[in-house]
Amino acid sequence: MATREQGDRSVVPGYVEPMLATADGGRLRDDPKYAYEFKWDGYRCLMRVAGDGTTVLTSRNNNDFTPRFPELAGALADTLGGRRAVLDGEIVALDEQGRPDFGLLQNRGTTAAPVAYFVFDVLQLGDEILLERSYDQRRTVLDGIELGDGNLVAITPSYSHADLSATGMTPQDLLDVAAKTGLEGLVYKVRTSKYRPGRRSPEWLKHPLIQTLEVVIGGWRPGQGSRDGLLGGLLLGAHDRDSGDLLYIGDVGTGFTHQALLDAQQKLDPLARPASPFANEVPRDRARGARWVEPSLVGEVVYRQFTPREHRLRHTAWRGWRPDRRPGEALVPEHSPDAGG
Repeated sequence: MATREQGDRSVVPGYVEPMLATADGGRLRDDPKYAYEFKWDGYRCLMRVAGDGTTVLTSRNNNDFTPRFPELAGALADTLGGRRAVLDGEIVALDEQGRPDFGLLQNRGTTAAPVAYFVFDVLQLGDEILLERSYDQRRTVLDGIELGDGNLVAITPSYSHADLSATGMTPQDLLDVAAKTGLEGLVYKVRTSKYRPGRRSPEWLKHPLIQTLEVVIGGWRPGQGSRDGLLGGLLLGAHDRDSGDLLYIGDVGTGFTHQALLDAQQKLDPLARPASPFANEVPRDRARGARWVEPSLVGEVVYRQFTPREHRLRHTAWRGWRPDRRPGEALVPEHSPDAGG
């Protein structure tokens, strides 16, 4: 019996596909039905903890992040009182001012930037599965957990409408705080909402301060001039929301460090293929001299405008790779009045 109990204590809870937020179209809602959180600039991750403290970190697309962030794997081993847990949150790298920096997270192999896990939801605690509980109820459970070292694991603050009003603030004021402190924006959630695994739900809305897009890399162009012998730019694709076809939507050649160019080349060389992976035609000036690759890698770019008629991103800059995303999740942007074109 003791052996079986010990075995049970070492069993890590099963994977839960994360619930996803929907873009709010650039219009921040000011409504008591929502709770407001800061949007962190990192990797979405589930922390799954067994009764004996054994921990597995799992990305949004069910990749194992545990070897990549070993300092987080034991962060809650002694703080849960032998209870199993499934937490939802974001892994972030922090700069010298303690602010999340996605670039530091991307270059963690060459920097000593500390990482932290910012928890914003609890899906299981002990033997209780909390998916059917409301957001407010799950937050009450989460706020009752002792998380130990706050430098490694911290609970994301949640602000109700009443919380903000009590300090003379509005959701817009909170967004202004996010902008001044260099955060990515806000996420706000219906306080009565259940946790819906794998769904992109309008019950969770996101209001980013910058326009970013996940893209599939379908090819690259050799560099010229100061980049002679290096990668000059990446050819970007995203999937049509109706047909599922991978469409060419533009390219990116800025935002790379020298090391990032070398790393990109190393990732792309083994994926070479003879023809374009895009379903639509790549403009002749971009296709000339292009080296095509299997569309299996996902990155992220910042952009200023998307023109829906031509399906083109304008004024792009590279942000980094997204190992926590699947290629099929990279979708052509939905047109909105502020999207341009």
